[in-house]
Amino acid sequence: MKRFIRTIWRWFVSWNVGLFSALISLLAFRLPFPVSFLIGASIGVMYSIYMKKKEKKHVSHRSKDERLKDAKKKVRKIGQSLWRIRSISMFSKLSRLYSICQKMVEIVEKQPDRLAVAQPFFNTTLDSIVTIIDKYIYLMKQPVKNDDIRQAISEAEQALDLALTKAENQLLDMLEEDLFDLQTEVKLVKHTIATEESLSLPTKHTVTMMEEKKHEQKR
Repeated sequence: MKRFIRTIWRWFVSWNVGLFSALISLLAFRLPFPVSFLIGASIGVMYSIYMKKKEKKHVSHRSKDERLKDAKKKVRKIGQSLWRIRSISMFSKLSRLYSICQKMVEIVEKQPDRLAVAQPFFNTTLDSIVTIIDKYIYLMKQPVKNDDIRQAISEAEQALDLALTKAENQLLDMLEEDLFDLQTEVKLVKHTIATEESLSLPTKHTVTMMEEKKHEQKR
């Protein structure tokens, strides 16, 4: 429904822009009616295309903001769950997981284009992590545990180990571009310094030879 309303609004605005342009061409510049009509129609079509592109861009940005907001909400849940963990080892593990996920969100906030790299992790793995943690804490707090519950707890811990590894690899993937940029800059600096040194060596050698000849002449 919203899309239909936006389309009607776009046609209405572009039609009025085209009509206004045609009237200016006809009355102000006194161009022939067919020419004015073509100018108005062309401007109206172009303005409609411009509005459509702007609309798509706005929808894309809004979609990215919503996905990032959803990811931040899930990461916040991981952080809140830390204070409900009684096991020191699990607390340490989830603290690292929370730190890595938070760092991913920070990277996407600063560089929205990186969302495409992090999106699969945000959509699937992060969602599963939050669910597993909630169920894990719920079962751990039960006063009575049988073999099935203990096995479920053990499997949850193993799954979180895998999730931590997945998060680490995902963060490395997101930092790959930064690593490449750094390596490129380092190579450039090394190459520049090596080139400057190679150019300065012959000059120094020539100066030394001239000084030696002058010294011999004085003798």
